[in-house]
Amino acid sequence: MNLLFDTNIILAVVRDKSGYLLMQYLNPNEDLVYVSFASVAEAQSIAFQNYWGYTKMQILEDFFNSVRIINLSDILLPTYIGIDAYSQKNHPEYTAYPFQTPRNMGKNDLWIAATASLLNLKLVTTDSDFTHLNGVFLSLQNVSTSDIQAIIKK
Repeated sequence: MNLLFDTNIILAVVRDKSGYLLMQYLNPNEDLVYVSFASVAEAQSIAFQNYWGYTKMQILEDFFNSVRIINLSDILLPTYIGIDAYSQKNHPEYTAYPFQTPRNMGKNDLWIAATASLLNLKLVTTDSDFTHLNGVFLSLQNVSTSDIQAIIKK
């Protein structure tokens, strides 16, 4: 299954000093890697606000040039709406939910989840905000931040 990298994974790849060990760990089967435009915007905003230098910005640009970027589009809208309604326990097609209270998701996370869901991509993230969607709207690959930190410090 091809992969969609969440913003936190993109930022880890940019910080990776190990060569390509992190990418090998995240994508051992060398599946196609996709990125939502919402993640492009988030990563570039983080870079801008943290005054990233030329080298780090170039690594980010090189990464974006090596993956397939999925633009936000009206084709994602029904999936976005469905995931948002489900997360708020207010989806007309669901009567039972595996979580007790609504799950408030950030708007960028909703776009990212909708992209993974609609395109049948496995969402790779360190973020637990997507856990309630696993097996319902999308396939999730949760990655431990401690595993990432151990790899990027090698």
